[in-house]
Amino acid sequence: MNSLTLVKLINLKPFRDFFKSEQIGGVILMCCVIISVVIANSAWGKNFENLLVKQIGFETNTVQLKYSVSLWINDGLMAIFFLLVGLEIKREIIEGELSSPQKAAMPIFAALGGMLMPAGIYFLFN
Repeated sequence: MNSLTLVKLINLKPFRDFFKSEQIGGVILMCCVIISVVIANSAWGKNFENLLVKQIGFETNTVQLKYSVSLWINDGLMAIFFLLVGLEIKREIIEGELSSPQKAAMPIFAALGGMLMPAGIYFLFN
């Protein structure tokens, strides 16, 4: 049985539908968070810490791009993440669910509450 016949036997439509959906990003993010927490709190935790401080990249006389994995994640990947979030918010404001003030009111108040409530709880206890 060759691989083409095997692929025909397996129904891949549910996988294709899932990977085309808007939920895939959140699912992947949650899976990565769970895996990271499990690894950090297991016997592999020390190796995980060593990986985060390992220097990767390259450097020349004029360009210095040798940083720790942690810095690449915090400064590089997070910048890309927030750029994509900003672009998605802009798209929603222009043509999506946030295009009218009535539709945008609840997410705006939820965001304000998400900022003010933790600050209020912190203020109460301190």
